[in-house]
Amino acid sequence: MGFNFEVKLFALSRRSEGKGWGEIRRAIKERFNVDPPTVRSLQKWEKETDRGVLDHALKEKAKKEAEAIKRQALTSVAEDLLPRLWKARDAGDDIEYEGWRWFLSIVESTLGSEKFKRFLERYKTEGKGKPDVPPAAVVSTKDGS
Repeated sequence: MGFNFEVKLFALSRRSEGKGWGEIRRAIKERFNVDPPTVRSLQKWEKETDRGVLDHALKEKAKKEAEAIKRQALTSVAEDLLPRLWKARDAGDDIEYEGWRWFLSIVESTLGSEKFKRFLERYKTEGKGKPDVPPAAVVSTKDGS
């Protein structure tokens, strides 16, 4: 049985984190719901893998996925975000908050509530004791908008 690129990348990534082959096999079965490769196959992947080849493959995969994501994002902005912002403005609500609320709800629905909360808590904890980051400067376009 041939394994797709994502399974191989997942296995090699876990191995680079110092995980054992048995743990990696269990994780593959759990995550991808497939019978995992043998330890010998995993070892072969590790031996034959060239970082440059992996980097190139990842870049190509990202380029292909980026186009689909771009279309989805534009549709979502036009069909969901803009009406929310107009409604907030008309109601006298904070439109910046409404925009961020929309964005964060997308992230939460992608990650799931528990992981989202865990990541937010970790982010806030890592920032404790650091100076406040000022808001980014607004960049205007050529036409001045």
